[in-house]
Amino acid sequence: MADHPFATLIFLVEMETVVCLLSGASHLISELGQATLTILCFIRFGILAVGSQTLWKDEEKHYTCNSTQLLCQPTCFDEYSPISSFNLFSLQLVVLFTLSLSLVCYNQSRHKNREGSLLSHFQGRNQLKLHILHLLSRMLIESIFIFTFFNVSTGQSGAAQCHSAHCEAFVSCLDLREGAKKMVSLGFCTASAVSGMICLGELLSSLQTIFKAKRTSHTKQPYNKQLC
Repeated sequence: MADHPFATLIFLVEMETVVCLLSGASHLISELGQATLTILCFIRFGILAVGSQTLWKDEEKHYTCNSTQLLCQPTCFDEYSPISSFNLFSLQLVVLFTLSLSLVCYNQSRHKNREGSLLSHFQGRNQLKLHILHLLSRMLIESIFIFTFFNVSTGQSGAAQCHSAHCEAFVSCLDLREGAKKMVSLGFCTASAVSGMICLGELLSSLQTIFKAKRTSHTKQPYNKQLC
């Protein structure tokens, strides 16, 4: 029975790590914000999982051109879609997961050095600052990928003229799944935008906490809330 509390503690630490990886935020964030970010993470993974087997599977196959030239259709498809939305969104999740993983690694190192060391003292005093930096980084990542998507997809149309040198003078091409792709992509971008707004709200809340702490610095208690 003596080992039972220790095993429970280990289980809770592991659960906190999993939640941190999924939500991409520390436990300094509110419970509602953390739960919402976790749900949005599942939604985005679901979109990519379903889309990889349907909309984005062999995209070029569903892009047709009224040309008899062998290289016309591939070059027109590259002109139409220089970056696949699936690849862009996958890269976004990889970058966000890497950011979350760095937070988890920091947390693990902090736990190893927490007993009376100078490093532990320094890390404890800077938890809130690290939390703010993490939120800013996440907001920046979300914004960059949303901007990139709309910048790349601007002007794209399912039916368009192709200007490739490998085609005849007037060649029209059609993406048979263009409408469904745009709906799913906009859904993914909406999830990214909501995540960014949640991070912005948490950032403003954290800055307000710092401002209040500075005003009452002579009576401020140590900030004991832990990172994930």
